[in-house]
Amino acid sequence: MIFAGSRSGGRIAAFGILGLLLVVFWLGPVSLYLDMVGGGGEQLLQRAALLQRYQALSQAPASTAAPTTETHTAVAGGAVFFPDIPEAQAVVMLQEAVRSAAAANRIQIHSLQVLRNDAVADAVRMAVRIRAAGDVQGIGRLLYAIESARPVLYPDNLQIQAPPAVPGAAASPLDFQLDVSGFHTAGAS
Repeated sequence: MIFAGSRSGGRIAAFGILGLLLVVFWLGPVSLYLDMVGGGGEQLLQRAALLQRYQALSQAPASTAAPTTETHTAVAGGAVFFPDIPEAQAVVMLQEAVRSAAAANRIQIHSLQVLRNDAVADAVRMAVRIRAAGDVQGIGRLLYAIESARPVLYPDNLQIQAPPAVPGAAASPLDFQLDVSGFHTAGAS
């Protein structure tokens, strides 16, 4: 014997259980999925804004900011080669450019070695090797200063080594070695 009230009570209980399962399902994987999609949308918007800034920078005319170091002022703003002076003086200018860039970026130079010059077409490549220490930001600023220098300087063969970590001690500066090259016209003596 089935009572009419128990049949409707069972349906209500079934709908209640179904509703509870839908709420649990909604709070579980569906809400996680919607949060993930929402976070991905925010990342896409940020990257689209970054892309627009990069495109605007790439299309903007080059800055004509005045050079900042003494070596830069001794040479015309857009010079590629060191000036037409004796090679020894050009090497000294290269050393001073590297030293001043290191000092401006709080890099401690341990040694500076002049490397052998190489003849390249109508120019002579001069190079120095520095062994120094500094933090990551200082090394990054040093590389930027070298790459944006005039006359043109080329950083090469960067090797960075972290000293052994000592528990409880302050972070030690990174030791690194870097070759920096510049070019001098072959006609100067």
